[in-house]
Amino acid sequence: MLFLLLAACAPQKGGDDARRAEQSAEDQTFLRADSVQVTSPTNGATVESPFVLAFAAGKNVDSVELRADGADVSTADVGDGSLTVTLEDGLHDLQLQGFDADGAPLGTHALSIRVAPAGASWITLTSPTDDAHVYNPVTFVVAQSADIATVEIFVDGASLGTTNSEGLLTADMPEEGAAHFVEARGYNADARMRASDGINVTVEPGESPSGSGFNALVLDVLETYPTDGTNDYYWPEDGGWYGTTRDIVYRGTTVATGDPQGRCYCVGLTWEVMMRAFDEADRTTGGDGTLNGLSVSQLNEFRIDWFVRDVYGDGVVTALENYGLGEQVRSWTDVEPGDFVQFWRNSGSGHSVIFMDWETDSSGDISGFRYWSTQSSTDGIDYHSEYFGTTGSSVDASHFYVARASMPSEWSRF
Repeated sequence: MLFLLLAACAPQKGGDDARRAEQSAEDQTFLRADSVQVTSPTNGATVESPFVLAFAAGKNVDSVELRADGADVSTADVGDGSLTVTLEDGLHDLQLQGFDADGAPLGTHALSIRVAPAGASWITLTSPTDDAHVYNPVTFVVAQSADIATVEIFVDGASLGTTNSEGLLTADMPEEGAAHFVEARGYNADARMRASDGINVTVEPGESPSGSGFNALVLDVLETYPTDGTNDYYWPEDGGWYGTTRDIVYRGTTVATGDPQGRCYCVGLTWEVMMRAFDEADRTTGGDGTLNGLSVSQLNEFRIDWFVRDVYGDGVVTALENYGLGEQVRSWTDVEPGDFVQFWRNSGSGHSVIFMDWETDSSGDISGFRYWSTQSSTDGIDYHSEYFGTTGSSVDASHFYVARASMPSEWSRF
């Protein structure tokens, strides 16, 4: 569904260790009129059966249907706000589908959960996902029951290391270009193995993206915005406003009207920065005033791609690659300030931001990232940090997408 944008700019507060425990309660849900979102359990969660699935729905959604592993499970009116679900022990793929009053399908929200026996020990590798293609270094994210004291990660039977207190381990995997079996083993305080979980992943050879002078233009543009609340955060439920602080003009046509109060939301702001940086690149290189020859109609499709067409979509990656304007940055070692990022939290909410730096733990491993964007937790435009993990409000490492825009001389045909 075009322009679904389910919670794509939902803000999240938190940052330092003292505040992370409060993130789940502070995470908010922002819905478009045709959208649905599972608010509990979160993606990657482990539950006991039966469990209550809670959901939120936009104003056009009249009823919902839940499918588990491709089979119908239950239906409910939107007013109910929840479903009681009974599933067998093990991993399950869920999909919540929304319908309007005439039964026409609207938005969907997909997630994976594990059902564990009551009182049993368990661990779940929440990232990477099974059969994923990954790039070194790989960040493993593990959720665990309260009795698990230590989790060790093995690749094809060889130990890769133990996770930190946040359930994270970042390390290089061996033999790029090959498939590997990854196993997480959980031990109690007496060093006895109590649970395990395994996935298959393929390690792809890393191809470093081209360096780009466009990043410097992006950083110059974002420095022109005040961070004192002048440009407040605003997320309306109804579509029609593109979330920009100012008018965006392309080929003599106003393609987005700025908010009279200078407010914005995340994807609108990062797209605005992209367009302003392009204007400067076009001016300094003597361009023809177009983004790789895009018509006004094509630019609108570019914007829709950027704004994300579905939950867990990569947004900026699709937009830049579809029109030859840039490329995905696959390896975290290659991410640079000024790269554009679309990420999703385990809750299903997401954010469009501009990367500034990595956050690291006491061992120097990546634990999160610092970015520039607009969010309610900072009263609009400002710098902010978020962290990878397994709670609902932490960032899902499997859905962290980075793209780098290119200078006009580096654009490719599309």
